[in-house]
Amino acid sequence: MKYNISIKAEKKNLKKVRTFLENIFAQMQVPEVERNQLILVVDEILANLIIHSAKSDMQKDIDISLSENAGEVTFEIYDYNSPYFDLTQHEDANLQDLKKQKRKGGMGLTLVKNIMDEVEVSYEDNTNIWRLQKKLPFLILKKSKNTYE
Repeated sequence: MKYNISIKAEKKNLKKVRTFLENIFAQMQVPEVERNQLILVVDEILANLIIHSAKSDMQKDIDISLSENAGEVTFEIYDYNSPYFDLTQHEDANLQDLKKQKRKGGMGLTLVKNIMDEVEVSYEDNTNIWRLQKKLPFLILKKSKNTYE
């Protein structure tokens, strides 16, 4: 199954995406802990795109797709008309350093990398394409149980 949503690059649209994902994960019967982690991951990526890439340009579009196949959830997030973001150049945040610097934020991508099984960014036609994958084996079990009921 594949689900899609498009938003304008505005912070107020983060709630719209969270609600969209919450409804899908409820239908899929994803347990609350995993559901909250997945929503947090997408929220972190979108917040970074809105603040840093789009610089809150309300005319800029961001597309999000969610698909599930064989117990694996995949998000693809399309950040159009953006400079290339090289994920390999991102250093994971160190909590102790952030505390010493009294910085607010800076943990988002590290958190995303720790929650997801795979995080990739590719660049095509002036667009950063974020691909985030997480294996959720319980989804396969639920499908097989429903098949035999």
